[in-house]
Amino acid sequence: MGKDSDRDALLGLFSTRGSGGDASPAAGGTTAGSSLVPTKADAAGNSLQTLSKSKSMSKILNSGGTASTIFGGGTQATMRGDKAGAAQGQSTNKAAGLSALGSTILREARRELSSDAQLRADGGGQLSIKEETIVKAVDKVLKRREETLDDIERANIIIHLQKDLLGWGVLQPLIDNRDVTDIHVYDYQTVVLQRGKSSELTGIHWPNHQAYTAFIDRLLMRVGKSLSTQQHTVDCSFSNGIRICAVHESVCGQRGPLLSIRVPRVVNATLEGVVSYQTAPSLIVDYLASVTKSGLATMMIAGETGTGKTTLMRALATQFGPDESIVAVEDTPELNLQHPFFRSLVSRTANLEGVGEVTLQEHIKTTLRMTPTRVILGEMRTPPSAEAFLESAQTGHVGMSTIHARNARETLVRLESLLGRAQKSVSMDIIRQQIALAVDVVVWLLREKGSGKPRIGEVIEVGHFVEGVIQVRPMFTLIKTGKQPVWRVDSWASSFDEILARDGIFLGDSPPELTMNTVSARSSN
Repeated sequence: MGKDSDRDALLGLFSTRGSGGDASPAAGGTTAGSSLVPTKADAAGNSLQTLSKSKSMSKILNSGGTASTIFGGGTQATMRGDKAGAAQGQSTNKAAGLSALGSTILREARRELSSDAQLRADGGGQLSIKEETIVKAVDKVLKRREETLDDIERANIIIHLQKDLLGWGVLQPLIDNRDVTDIHVYDYQTVVLQRGKSSELTGIHWPNHQAYTAFIDRLLMRVGKSLSTQQHTVDCSFSNGIRICAVHESVCGQRGPLLSIRVPRVVNATLEGVVSYQTAPSLIVDYLASVTKSGLATMMIAGETGTGKTTLMRALATQFGPDESIVAVEDTPELNLQHPFFRSLVSRTANLEGVGEVTLQEHIKTTLRMTPTRVILGEMRTPPSAEAFLESAQTGHVGMSTIHARNARETLVRLESLLGRAQKSVSMDIIRQQIALAVDVVVWLLREKGSGKPRIGEVIEVGHFVEGVIQVRPMFTLIKTGKQPVWRVDSWASSFDEILARDGIFLGDSPPELTMNTVSARSSN
């Protein structure tokens, strides 16, 4: 058999996605299977042989010959979701499906492994288990049921379990691909990726609906959560920043359950990482870092979903003083700041009896009794949380929060809306005065449609409330996107000029336009 047909058979046998060839046994699958797996494991020697060869298969899957080349160009037509690629993926889905007996063995072996004491999860949600344990679990189930499977299906079950239990299962290639920012799963047959704002079909799948729902259950179990008809939506995150949102199939219509995974691509939440990922030039990042370090400014980080607001917040948090007391209030623990005096309060939904709820606004009020230097609100979503946060900022507790908005000025309008709904009997002038007193800087982020890169789109300083209007001073504006983005310096003066000067930042010496190659005065010193 030639190299191309061998590769096609391998993809069809282990596969999460389709290849150019037919992966059915009739089209070469039997020959490929017989060269990779033993005939039948009736004796201990055969089990060892199976183990050895399953390790070989794992190496093949982890090498550039299969999974990595899926994203390197070999099968990009399917990744881009064109009609030919989608049809190809569907045909492979059918060919790679397990029989009813195979699905039962897969389910029972997974249950056997889930109760195994050797199964452990690390902080990033990764599971570790010996490959030998997987092989033994499959053989144990077959022996208990007094059933036999053909070699190809047995190997397929082992590979499915390896993919499912070691890391992120069939989604691991997407998690490892740095271009992928979001993964959306509609059902066990449909996995969609996002590169920036562009959605693409992948052809990745689970063998059946039960395997998919079991994968979600295990994923949530790693962070102590579960999905049910009573708890139909779960939001959580891992310590490495990966966030997941799962929705129970009872509220999903014809498809489901739904699973969304957001993968942060600025791996190192540092100022250097923000610059190297081309989110903003060094002068803008240095300006924000200096203002943050001063401990005199409350900052709102605004933008649409997936623009990198939390990542920027974590990067700026590296400028907090080593002796400061930091308290974060979040719906889902995402910040995990590496600071010696960092504390976190997490909201909680009511239990099945309707009691036990703890809201963000309750936590914000609690922080004021904890003598914090800074109060961080993970995301400002509701009127009560907005009111509590702005009140804490007005009373001298410097803070930072993220909020959804379409530009920097609209952030202030959104704050007016949230505060107005929380304080219905208060006039708009009083509400605007509260915002002007509480907020000092607004940073707005966007994600480019073409490249999908997050950029700082605008930075404004918030001034006083004068004659019914909140005064603002535009500082920086993104005026050109693409491979060579350009930012305009809107003001060479700042309310924080003295603070900036102490850090060697002089806006008056900067050029009128900034690129990623522009070196700030601070960087050149």
